[in-house]
Amino acid sequence: MVQRKSIYGALVAGLLALCLLGAGCTSQPAEQQNVTATPTPEATTAAPETNATATPAPAEEYVFNETNYNETVTLPVGSEITIRLAENPTTGYEWNVTSYEGLQLVNETHDAPQTELVGAGGVHVWEYIAAEEGAGEFSAVYMRPWENVTGNETAFSMAFTIE
Repeated sequence: MVQRKSIYGALVAGLLALCLLGAGCTSQPAEQQNVTATPTPEATTAAPETNATATPAPAEEYVFNETNYNETVTLPVGSEITIRLAENPTTGYEWNVTSYEGLQLVNETHDAPQTELVGAGGVHVWEYIAAEEGAGEFSAVYMRPWENVTGNETAFSMAFTIE
């Protein structure tokens, strides 16, 4: 009788462990949509200009995320660019940056979620400087690096015109 209870206890503990491990592997980010949004610069050091112009003053910070998918944005040289995309590396999925031509990478981090739930996702953050005039591009594919590309992966891309 004691041996039977031990076996049942081990089975229940193993099933509980599998449930906890599988809890973080059930969600992926929503498919990207072609959304046209206007980036909102957040001034870090520059004072507002007195006359209205289409291009903001240098040394401003621009923050982009999934809502800016497939946009082309014009920025002044010296602008700080931050791109924030949802990512859950506990599932094996990660953003694989394929191009950041024309931009100077300053920092890359992963912000963990503000929760203690096992398997919860976070945000991958890339920080760039628009270093010189010309074209810049950021593109990435959300996938497991060991799997073959099928064309059904979630993708994100942005183009920059740096003036």
